[in-house]
Amino acid sequence: MRAISLPDWAFYPLILLVTAGLIALALVIRPAGTAPIVTDTRVEYRGASLADFISGPGTWASFMPDHPGSPVVRTTSVAPVESANSAGIGFLVPEPFEAAVRGRRIRVSAIVRRTDPSLESLALAYFTAANGDSGWREIALTDEFEPVSFEWSVPRGEVNGQEWIGIWPDPEGGAREVIIRQVSVEILPQD
Repeated sequence: MRAISLPDWAFYPLILLVTAGLIALALVIRPAGTAPIVTDTRVEYRGASLADFISGPGTWASFMPDHPGSPVVRTTSVAPVESANSAGIGFLVPEPFEAAVRGRRIRVSAIVRRTDPSLESLALAYFTAANGDSGWREIALTDEFEPVSFEWSVPRGEVNGQEWIGIWPDPEGGAREVIIRQVSVEILPQD
């Protein structure tokens, strides 16, 4: 029996194509259930969708799917928020929801706790990337999971696909950790 043998000029390009295809497939496939919960008036990141946290310069985040109670993200920052040249740790807002918040009042919320009693607050913000931002809002922390939030009126403007919910875990940059269980944005009823 004779074995099939490709010549080198065909073998190596074929292996490169197969390898590139497998890498592309791995980057495209996401486990089921990782998308945020999006309704007409709310976007919510909890459970597996917390794995989509993106860390900006000066911050760090680690998804912990097996945390007791529910999945969480362990976060910290090693630079003070005043020197932040990024939106910290956070999520891109889905474009359909981004369009819905234009010109509306919103509530940005998170369920968080600190791991170090010396950490008094975290900074939370909503960034529009072109139409004006909420600015960092320092919000008090506790040792237990507690909801924290702020309200803000989103300016009118064009949808740009770059809206961001940002968290700066340690505003002083002391590398103290914050555990995040949930992050959400809710459109408030018009008066």
